[in-house]
Amino acid sequence: MNKYQKLFIDQTGDNLGRILKPGARSDERSVYRMLHSIKGTSGTIGLQAWYEASLRLLDDFDEHGDRVFSGEELSGKLAELSELLSEEQEAKPAGASAPNLGSLPNQASETAEGYDSSRSDAPSRTSETFGNLRNAIARSLGVPESSKSAPIPEAAASSDAAPMQAGEVIQGAKASPGSEVNRRSESGFRTGASGALAESEGTVLLLDDDLSLLALLKDVLEERGFTVFATPRFDKAVEWFYEMRPDCAVLDVLLPEQSGFELMERLRELCDNYMIPVVLITAKTDKATRLRAYENGADDFLSKPVDPEEFVVRIRRLTRRRSRLTGQLLLDQTTGAYGMPFLERELTRQIGSTDARREPLALAAVELDGLRRLNERTGYREGDRVLRTFSDAVRRMLRPRDIWARDRANRFYLMQPGFDAERSREFLEGALADESVLALLRPDGVSAVCGIIDVEAGSTRQQALAGALRALEASAGREPKPDGEGFASGMLPRKLRLAIIDDDPLIRNILERQLEGVEEEYGLEVRSFSDGEDFLSDPWHIESARYLLILDRMMPRMNGMEVLSRLRSGAYDPVYTVLMLTGVGDELGIAEAIRAGTDDYMTKPFSMIELEARVRRLLGKVEAMT
Repeated sequence: MNKYQKLFIDQTGDNLGRILKPGARSDERSVYRMLHSIKGTSGTIGLQAWYEASLRLLDDFDEHGDRVFSGEELSGKLAELSELLSEEQEAKPAGASAPNLGSLPNQASETAEGYDSSRSDAPSRTSETFGNLRNAIARSLGVPESSKSAPIPEAAASSDAAPMQAGEVIQGAKASPGSEVNRRSESGFRTGASGALAESEGTVLLLDDDLSLLALLKDVLEERGFTVFATPRFDKAVEWFYEMRPDCAVLDVLLPEQSGFELMERLRELCDNYMIPVVLITAKTDKATRLRAYENGADDFLSKPVDPEEFVVRIRRLTRRRSRLTGQLLLDQTTGAYGMPFLERELTRQIGSTDARREPLALAAVELDGLRRLNERTGYREGDRVLRTFSDAVRRMLRPRDIWARDRANRFYLMQPGFDAERSREFLEGALADESVLALLRPDGVSAVCGIIDVEAGSTRQQALAGALRALEASAGREPKPDGEGFASGMLPRKLRLAIIDDDPLIRNILERQLEGVEEEYGLEVRSFSDGEDFLSDPWHIESARYLLILDRMMPRMNGMEVLSRLRSGAYDPVYTVLMLTGVGDELGIAEAIRAGTDDYMTKPFSMIELEARVRRLLGKVEAMT
């Protein structure tokens, strides 16, 4: 049984346990959705008996029915599924846990308690989860291997320890040139035989309430070089759609909260503006559903069970078509500003001028502080309106030679040939202080922040853009501000912070060393914590900042799931982006983390290159929120 089938069986066992227990009451629509999900996923992952059983049982329930069933009634109606589940449980190795149909597993209790290091099985669980990882890191540091959780020599944990090589896999062995680790990275980059990072095939948003199918499709796409954001939550999908502007969205038609059709209706304008293709996926194959999908603007329609190879080909076709179309456009569809490709071309041309008396060239980066809070308070449509009206007001003041562009993170850039930084600063200061601009921003609690640099001859466009961003951060108070590099108007954006939360000091040391370059590049403030309680008890995590957490799921005292649940409970500001680390074979832990709202996950052992690339991708997302 592969990991997707195992996750499916465990998930289905939990669902059946909930609705079949004595005294339970389930409405017909929920039962239909469950069977519909079982049908689509089982067919996709190769569980033919489950597929055929669910297909037969669907005839007994109505998608729009209003009947209510007791657990006893459903036990009779769904007896075929219970028998299949019992067969799977009997086939499990001795000692393997199995869902109990009579009662729900107490997942909340397990999550809150984690594991007790005083229990007799705690050392074996620890070594089982971290043994290979610890030994591999120990080898890279010259420390003797051990399968037990032995104390770590101080020399090994010190900052003088030899760093792990960039291409090394935490399992211990270097990835061979043709290995899967070298071929792909699930972070938005693909690695070739040389280990060099290539651009992502595109960003894909997946929304499906079936976690086993969600995990399968996510893995399949990431193996082919896509950057994937996958969630079973409708609200999270909407948030990511607006924040990440994906190259393709794949939506399940039948969801517990709202249907894929309803989500399409909400996002139609954004899809049209950004030419984002939408694929609807469902186990329903009737003509009426297909026609409704296309009438509602779907670019493609896939029926479950899904063939993974065909799925990848169809998604790649749509993302590449979008890439070709957007590459030909000069203007950003929402704000009327130029797109970044045009700015980058013109910036390269200006820098490469052979005229020895090249005129001065100023480059400014501008962002709207408070836009994120406005989106959270009123919705993204209002935020887009503010971006558009602000951009229109500034563009009316520009000279014909000026270039005003917008990037995906909702920042604007202004390139002004013939102006040095000081003259550009005076111009922008006047423009942003203009009463027409202030009248647009003040009512919504939004203010403008900018940073400006002189673009030096001989520099690259990447250096110029990075310099403008550094000047923006300096003027916003995110680092000491050099005189004359920029100015700020209004409230300051939040700082970026990275927290590494893992109970193994050797692992924390390795992660810190691997991410040193990222720390310098993003101006991060990095801290390590031994467990969740250590992190939550430190006031550092509730200061005015945005946080990226590398969070181990299995830790003593307070484990990663409890930390994640607390952060997502509403008791804290929504300033935490979480990368969850889980053990190999921990499919239920992955499913639990997805439900609780993790932004991404990785299973140990993993490639350090892959980890760093994922961290960079998530930091890009965090930056867009500031």
